[in-house]
Amino acid sequence: MYLARRIIDNKLHYVLCESYDNGVCLTNRDLVALGPRPEQYITYGGGSSFSIDEHLLDRLVQLGVTASYEEIEQIFLPFLDPYIRIKISHFCDRGRYRNWRPMTAAVKAKVLEQTHVIDRRRIHYLRFGQVDQRRLDNSVTLYKQLLDKSRDELEQLMIAQEQDLSPAEYKRYIFTIFDLQHYFTESYARSMPHILNQEKLDQYFLQEVCRLDKDDAFWQGLDRQEKLSPYLVRYIVMFFDYDFPGSESWNDFARLFEESRRSARKNLGTKKMSINAAGSVFGISRTELAAMDKKQLTALYRKKAHKLHPDKGGDHDLFIELTAAYNELLRGRR
Repeated sequence: MYLARRIIDNKLHYVLCESYDNGVCLTNRDLVALGPRPEQYITYGGGSSFSIDEHLLDRLVQLGVTASYEEIEQIFLPFLDPYIRIKISHFCDRGRYRNWRPMTAAVKAKVLEQTHVIDRRRIHYLRFGQVDQRRLDNSVTLYKQLLDKSRDELEQLMIAQEQDLSPAEYKRYIFTIFDLQHYFTESYARSMPHILNQEKLDQYFLQEVCRLDKDDAFWQGLDRQEKLSPYLVRYIVMFFDYDFPGSESWNDFARLFEESRRSARKNLGTKKMSINAAGSVFGISRTELAAMDKKQLTALYRKKAHKLHPDKGGDHDLFIELTAAYNELLRGRR
């Protein structure tokens, strides 16, 4: 049994659901609609004690649900009073690894065979935050949680875990789970996707969305309509409505770099700067400037450039002028 999120009348509602085998594949069914406030089914008995509403439990029994009380309680934990949730968290996690056993080669093969690569990529990123997925299949134990779940339950699992992503991670996450890096040969494709050709990236992303939309094995057991699944729509929103982390600063850097290049090209066409003009830029006399060797001139330039550099809050035009003066003076000292 699992908790599904559904948008009803533009509001978030919760529904208890379960996956089951219909004889052909794993599919899902809705059990009980909990409405927008599942916490209303939690009863507090004083101290740290609480229980799940008896009428809800009776309804689940009538529907033939075989989930244990502990499983049902686990579903409602996110809606528990935060103070109580913290106090009981130790007891909730105590038996998590009690029955842990090393996975055999046969079980590992089963996990890889019965799980979709998109699901493995998602779980891998959500666990490790890595764009580079070349070692994707080295974490087979992590993917065991994907077994025996319908497509709807898997998507609800992903939605729940994706809540921990910050908006700054959204596009990087989509870039990873659709393996968009494999379209690019640049060495920095995995580490700096924000400097790749964004028009091509958009095109490749839409290709992968269409490919997944037509993947019957991926959607097996899910009652789909003709239009694009909301489970895919959310990824389109993540990709196009958000940007890569660092993109803004990179764009600013690229803009300043291009402006500098334009100014430099413009300066190449002008007449040579006189030593008087250069001295004025450096803030020293012609005599002092003429007496400097290359090492002293470079040291003075670096000191001035540090103050005038745009990244340090300096004046962009003065920085370009200083650099042009330095290059002109340097020619006479080679």
